Amino acid sequence: MTKTPKFKKQIEENRIKITQMLSGADTVKRLNNLNWVRHEISDTEPKMLFYMPTKQQLHYLDFNSMRNLGEAYDYIISNQDQTIDISEICKIHSILCTGTHIQGGLFRTTKKIIEININGHRVHAPDASEILPQINEIVFKMHDTSIDPLTRAFNAHYDLVMLQPFDDFNKRTSRLIMNWILIQNGYRPVIFNQRTDKQKYRDAIIAGASGNQKAYISYMSSCLVRTQKEIISLLRNSKML
Repeated sequence: MTKTPKFKKQIEENRIKITQMLSGADTVKRLNNLNWVRHEISDTEPKMLFYMPTKQQLHYLDFNSMRNLGEAYDYIISNQDQTIDISEICKIHSILCTGTHIQGGLFRTTKKIIEININGHRVHAPDASEILPQINEIVFKMHDTSIDPLTRAFNAHYDLVMLQPFDDFNKRTSRLIMNWILIQNGYRPVIFNQRTDKQKYRDAIIAGASGNQKAYISYMSSCLVRTQKEIISLLRNSKML
């Protein structure tokens, strides 16, 4: 049995608590909050999720990639009220690809295999011809207010990961879009900054692809609760310089 209802209650309680703490916070506390999140997203998180043996990791974890993650987060913060549409998804991907070998913002034109193993089989992403109609559907669901914001954010992440619309950096793009939706709805981002996250993150996506969407949502919710608690601790300990 998953803990999703419990997590949702905790998330809402923490959201209110953080909002209250920031409503009376000085500039230092606000900046510490923003700077901590930016650091975790652009420095700690990629080290946790993308770590590979040194000779293999340059493509996934180098200065350009980490800088681009920070700049993509800055873009989201500066455009919190921007409508998230296909062009904005491509914009985020383009920022992430700056200075890399990947041409940013362009949908793939080739077949794609998602490297997750489900019952001994690798998962195939939809054919390139399906990207545009499917990403239109994803964007539509992002803005369906009959669905609660947490579910919309987590589903957008999962759907983009499974669609693999770009040649590379799909999961990074998907996490940022998820966090953009959360921020627009008064929540904090989900940050993956624990050593166990690499495997658990993969396992959650596999669970969703295997039909266990509750396990996927439960994991994402637990990571959001953890992030909220870290932010609350940061705000409590923040001091005026």
